[in-house]
Amino acid sequence: MGKVTVLINNRLGGDAILRVHCKSKNNDLGVHDIKESWSFSFTPKFFGGTLFFCSFSWPGRFEWFDIYKEKRDVRFCEQCIWKISPKGPCRLSDSAEFDVCYPWNPKPPM
Repeated sequence: MGKVTVLINNRLGGDAILRVHCKSKNNDLGVHDIKESWSFSFTPKFFGGTLFFCSFSWPGRFEWFDIYKEKRDVRFCEQCIWKISPKGPCRLSDSAEFDVCYPWNPKPPM
């Protein structure tokens, strides 16, 4: 299994800056303010179970999503291209013909 690249595209509209903070169990990729796009690459765990999750914030909103979940994504992308909009995250299919959209992760109980 080779490297995987995750590309995150800001589709908030206007000049809105998308603040992204991605992590795995062992890696904190830091906070990034994205005007257009940002990417990161990694080698999935040999025995499986790789997970990267990100928080996304912009004025008036805070959301989070599992941006790379091996069970969901391993068969569909070595380059995972995501569009982030207020409606939720959408991944471009490998054929680049359509998007697969997902809901935001539920907010934790308070």
